[in-house]
Order: sequence, then C-alpha cells, then structure tokens
Amino acid sequence: MVLRHMIILSLVFILLILSAGCIDTSSESPPVPMSTLRVPGVLPNDTPLLQIFGDVTGKGIPGGTIDNITFTVGLTDVHKSVDMERLAIVYADAIRTETLRPVDGFHGDPPKGYWGIVRVENETGNPNNRLDFEERFTITINPKAPLVPGQFITIDIKPPNGRSLTIRQVAPPTIQADNILLPL
Repeated sequence: MVLRHMIILSLVFILLILSAGCIDTSSESPPVPMSTLRVPGVLPNDTPLLQIFGDVTGKGIPGGTIDNITFTVGLTDVHKSVDMERLAIVYADAIRTETLRPVDGFHGDPPKGYWGIVRVENETGNPNNRLDFEERFTITINPKAPLVPGQFITIDIKPPNGRSLTIRQVAPPTIQADNILLPL
C-alpha cells in the first residue's frame, strides 16, 4: 500500500514539474524588439557588417593537421564599405587565442600568425583594400598552432566601423589535403 502511494505521489510531482514552465497567467503579448524593426539602409547595432560567402576551407596534410584556413567575406549592406587595412582578426581554439597580423601589403599567402587577402572577386574601380558594393575578399589565415581533427575553432573578424562577424567551425574527423570545415 505504501509503495502505491509513493508511486502516485511521485507521478504528481513529476507532472507539477513538467507543467510548471507551460502555465502562463499573462495575457499580454511581449513587446516587439527594436532589432526586428528595419529602416532601409540602416543596420541595427547587433547586425554584422560582414558575412561569409561559401565554405570555410582548410589546407592540410592528409592524416595530419590543417595549417591554413580560407573563407570569403562580403558586405551585408551595399550602402557601407569596410577598410580591410583596419580589419582585426582573432583566432581561438580550445587552448589558445591569438590576434593575427596582416601580411605586408595585405595581399598574399600568410606565414604563421598572419592573415592575407588571396583573391578579390567582382572588384569595382581601381584595385584597393576597401570592400565595397558587390566585392568579395577571400582571406587566408595561418594560426601559429595547427588545427587537429575534430577541433572546434572560432574566428572573429572585426571591421573598424561595425559589429564583428564570428565564424564557429569544427575540423573534419579525418584531415585531407583540401578540407571543408563544418559549421557548429
């Protein structure tokens, strides 16, 4: 008899716990967040100025590690532009965080601890280091520590005049010569 009462009491407590978050006494709707109100040509403060186009890839040693990581960035709003010479890129993994420096001239393959622009797509006007309109810059980073299989990374790209773009990826379980890093 006591066992039956304990089971019934336990079921009542379980139902109370499960229904506690489902019962609401307020009938008023929540206010509309300001970030959902859009004004043409004006980005909310929490919207990144840059966005990723395509895959985040890595060059590696088959069966080993990834050394270089490559991604393509473009603008989210064609009314703005970004001075790539004042861009800050921070790389972080489970163990370390490092601020990468640009290569001399900002273009070229980067050595350890650096980043560089390796390609410009849809370039408008004279060649420069300013990201405008429909342009896309392909950037390669070369962190000091190589990326091992299954490792999580974060790349934070901070333009001088807007919110940073954060890329979170994970290395594939088996490293090949050419790899696509998977999004989290």
